[in-house]
This record gives sequence, structure tokens and C-alpha cells, in this order.
Amino acid sequence: MGICDIPSQSLLSDRELFRARVQEAIDTSRSSGAQVAVFLIDIHRLYEICSSLPEGEAESFLHELASRVRQVCPPDHVAGRIRLDEIVILLSRTSREEVNQVGEALLRTFKIPVSVGMTGDLRLTASIGVSLLPKSNPTVTHLMRRADAALGMARRSTGERLFLYDSAAEEAELRQAELERELRNVLVTGGLYLEFQPIVRLNSGAMTGAETLLRWRTEDGGLIMPGTFVPLAEHAGMMTAIGGWVFREACRQWTTLEGHERLRLAVNVTASQLADPQLLDVVDAAVAETGVNLEEVELEITESTLLREDPRSIQQMYALREMGIKIVVDDFGTGYSSIGYLRRFPVDRLKIDRSFVMNIPESQKDCALTRAVLAMSEHLGIPTVAEGVEREEQRRFLDRHGCSEAQGYLFSPPVKMNVLATLPVLKRV
Repeated sequence: MGICDIPSQSLLSDRELFRARVQEAIDTSRSSGAQVAVFLIDIHRLYEICSSLPEGEAESFLHELASRVRQVCPPDHVAGRIRLDEIVILLSRTSREEVNQVGEALLRTFKIPVSVGMTGDLRLTASIGVSLLPKSNPTVTHLMRRADAALGMARRSTGERLFLYDSAAEEAELRQAELERELRNVLVTGGLYLEFQPIVRLNSGAMTGAETLLRWRTEDGGLIMPGTFVPLAEHAGMMTAIGGWVFREACRQWTTLEGHERLRLAVNVTASQLADPQLLDVVDAAVAETGVNLEEVELEITESTLLREDPRSIQQMYALREMGIKIVVDDFGTGYSSIGYLRRFPVDRLKIDRSFVMNIPESQKDCALTRAVLAMSEHLGIPTVAEGVEREEQRRFLDRHGCSEAQGYLFSPPVKMNVLATLPVLKRV
């Protein structure tokens, strides 16, 4: 058995042994001039998948992963698991060209579904970070840190999700560190602000609510979107403070909107916020401070957050429901499995991910998937909101197939509260 129980002839038994092998490769490279590379591969939800499989099938699944790694790596590679969802690979006496070839081959092999016994085909996604041994400070620690940083960048990227740490990556990492330092002061400097994007009823075009969207204007005047700075805030342990500010400020602004009593305010909540014991106190404080009626409030939680099935998060979802808050599943359809948790969790609404919407009605496959989601939600009695609607033909398709509501640039971009109050869609309520 290998690191964290991935079986393979080439896998090692513990993390320190892997580091020792890396050190040996570095020592050899000093005399030979050969390049050394470390791959960190995040197989998304690997631990959860293994835990959900029967013991025999889990072992077969891990054997298959190890076999695929062996097939695409040079014979002298070393591989193993050093974290629950991560595989690590060492290539010694390699080259940048070989590193690129192996990285692309790994991405291809992980895209192929894994057939496991009675479970059937398992579809995997992976992010890969790679570091070549740096000329300055060529140590095990530095090499591993660079690979970890590359993996972080791969996770945040779109497309193939393979990231090689080089000088450009180093500059990006320094910029990330600078942003994190600035972010630590953002609640004092006042760089955060909110915008609201209307949610409209498809059959009438009337506004039924709005989603709160967080923005950050940096000290140099640059605009940074949540996809960039929220992971930084999570890493810095700041989401409790920032999330609390967002919820209070959203509620404060919402109560100034004429007619808000018949509308819904949606606020996004991250996985760390949902598991935070202070979340209920944040909600209570917002009610005391703003007088908001929690029957008007929805919390948007990503599907991937729900699929973690964290006991504290589930407990807090039920507590929030008791307080009157509705639970909305954001990015529905993008997770590993979307059906079972709808029976187990208190879900009031589904938001169909924009990746399904953007290519309808042109893509027959996306049309079929969207119709299936809408039919399922109708059968379960769960209303739906389609995200990213930009064209009239998309609106007609969604309305024709039973989607309740939508949001997107067809109706309005995200706007500040003073602009939201003047929008025509609000007047049609």
C-alpha cells in the first residue's frame, strides 16, 4: 500500500520518505545538471469518493488511479498520497519538455471515467500544480512550496487546470501576498462595497428579488472580483469578519428599498461561513441592527459545499430555516452527485448554473440537461432560478420548459442599491 493507502509498486509509505527521495534527486541534480520536478494533483473529492465506495471497490478504484499514473510517468518516478485528496509525483532526471508532456497526459487520463464494479463509471476532475527545481534556493521545502502554490493557481484557473510554477507564477504569488496584506485592512479602509443583480419572474418579467454581489476596490483603484479575493480571505481567516459585514450591510441597504417586503434578498455564504459557529450570531446581530425580516432573506450555498455533508453546516442550515431564512443551492448541476442530498437537506430553491444556460438553445446536449434539471425540480416541488441569461431566446426556452425565475444581463447587470430602486423590472412587481 502507498501513502494514505493508494496501492502501487512505486508509491511510498509516508511523507517524510517522499521528502527524502526529493532530497536525493536534488543532490543528484547538482552533479548531473538534470532537472527535478514535483507534481501535486488534486483529484476533486477523492477522499469522499473512496469513503462512499464498498471496501473492495474503493481498493479497485485506487489501484486504477495508481495504474494510470504509472502508465504516463517515466519508469523511475515516485508517487504517493500526502493529503486526503492529493497525489504527489516526483520526476528526477527530467526536462521541462517531459514535464509538460506528463502533465498533459495526466489531465487526459483523469478525464477518462473509472469503471468500478456495481458503482459504474466515476467521472473525475483534477487540478495539477507543477514545480521545477528553482536555481535560487534549490531545497526540498522551496520546491514543495512552489508546487503547492502552483496547485492553488491551478484550482483557481479555468480550462485544463494544469499550472507550472515559473517566474511569472512567482510574480503572481507575490501579487497575491500583497493583496492578502491589503485585504487584512479592507474593513477599515472601506474598499468593499455591494451590488445587487435582479432576479425576475420569467412569465411576467417582474422583479422578485436580488442577489447580493461583493466587490473590492483596491487602494490603487483596481476592481477585484470575489473569485479572486474570497479564496484569499478564506486563506487569511477573514471570512467571518468579511461575511458578517456583507450580511449586515446587505440587510441594511435592503431595508431602504421601497417594496422590499414582497421581494427576496439573496446573500452568498461560503463553506467556512456555513460551518462557523458565529454565523447565527451574525444573523441575530443583523436583525437587531437593521430590523430586516428574515422571511425575506435567502442564503445561497454552492452545491459543492452541501456535498461535503459537514455535520455542523447541516445543523446550522436547519437552525437558519427555523429563523425564517430560505436555503438556495447555487451552481446546481456542477457537483459530483446532485440528487440524493435534495432529499436530506432543507433546500428551498435551485439556481441552475450558467454553464448550462450559456449554450442554449444552440447546444442540444445543454438543452437536454437543462430540461432534465427543470423536470426533476418540478417533480420535487423546488422552484428554479436560471443564472447567466443574456439572450431572449434563452429566456423563451427556460420559460417554455418550466423555469420559474432568472437573472442575467438580459434583465440587468449588477447595480448599486440606488440604481436598483429605479429599475423598470422593480416597477412591474
